[in-house]
Amino acid sequence: MKSVYRILLLVLLSAYAHASHLRGGEILARHLSGQTYDIRVKIYLDTQTGQSAAEALNSVTICMGDGAVKEASRLSMTAISKGVSVGEYQLNYTYPAAGIYQISTALDTRTNQILNLPQAGLTSQFLWTVIDTQSANSTPVLPDLEFEAGVRQVFSIDLKPIIADNDSMGVRVVRLSRPSPGTCGVRMLDHSYRFPNEVSATGTFKVDAAQKKLVWTAPEVVGNYLFAMVVTEWRDGIKISESYREGMVTVTDRPGDTVEVPPYESSEYGGVITSTPVVSSSEVSMAVQAYPVPTENFVTVKAYSKQRDVIRLQLIDMNGRILTEIASKTPEISVQEVFDMRNLARGMYLIRASNTKDSVTQKVLR
Repeated sequence: MKSVYRILLLVLLSAYAHASHLRGGEILARHLSGQTYDIRVKIYLDTQTGQSAAEALNSVTICMGDGAVKEASRLSMTAISKGVSVGEYQLNYTYPAAGIYQISTALDTRTNQILNLPQAGLTSQFLWTVIDTQSANSTPVLPDLEFEAGVRQVFSIDLKPIIADNDSMGVRVVRLSRPSPGTCGVRMLDHSYRFPNEVSATGTFKVDAAQKKLVWTAPEVVGNYLFAMVVTEWRDGIKISESYREGMVTVTDRPGDTVEVPPYESSEYGGVITSTPVVSSSEVSMAVQAYPVPTENFVTVKAYSKQRDVIRLQLIDMNGRILTEIASKTPEISVQEVFDMRNLARGMYLIRASNTKDSVTQKVLR
């Protein structure tokens, strides 16, 4: 009987130690000399609901990209806001030869109650940075990744590096990364993730390159939102680093000037879809946009569904025959695909976008 209680106690302690507590993170690489780099992992930790798990995270396992697997010890854990701390983990590593390496770490589990990631507490966080050690370089250091925003207020993040060299830098928002099975899995996209503006299907969430800011215009639903970006660094036209950064925005109903929320714009594909949808339901609308029209070779098709659904795109000739059909693998708000029309006869064709309730068509000319 005592052994049964002992097993139950171990199970409870294990569950307690692995309570959801991850709110984001990133990996930084700083060149020291030759092929030696200072590698630091920053992890944003929920110390309000997962304090014990956060405190127990004394080290993280890092895949160095050359087959080596190392443990990075925690240097510090610093509170940066109420209920949130950032843990910093560090090691020095010397690569055996110059090359391109992906440094990565996979951690369980994310904090719960994230509006744009269903079952967040059951998902793993996968952080990665790719460096080219053929050039002496350190990845850019940007501001921390914990933020607060107000309902119907413009939210922006400064993307200017705190520490940087003279290399050029680009930033784009991306879907969350997740690891494939195995100790050093490859990075994959988490298709259950929604961009922050997809929760309400309104507004824009994108990088303003001119201002060097990530701008959300504007949150409408109170709660926690995960976001991810990739920072790419270039030198003389050659990509020398690429870093994945994952953080959290907490939206509250707070005082302040509000704005009119613009129409939904895809964070992944860009561009407001302005085609007039044919609506047969007051609950769901569809829109489709195809370009260039006319085309000689390929036509790009963007489709938008007001409600998250499986979106189906079809290329149809004027006799009603379906020549090509593409469907999203999971329910989406927007999709973008390219149709190859090089082998088709010149003439008029239709692009049809549909979900389970509505459809809309646009004519294209070959």
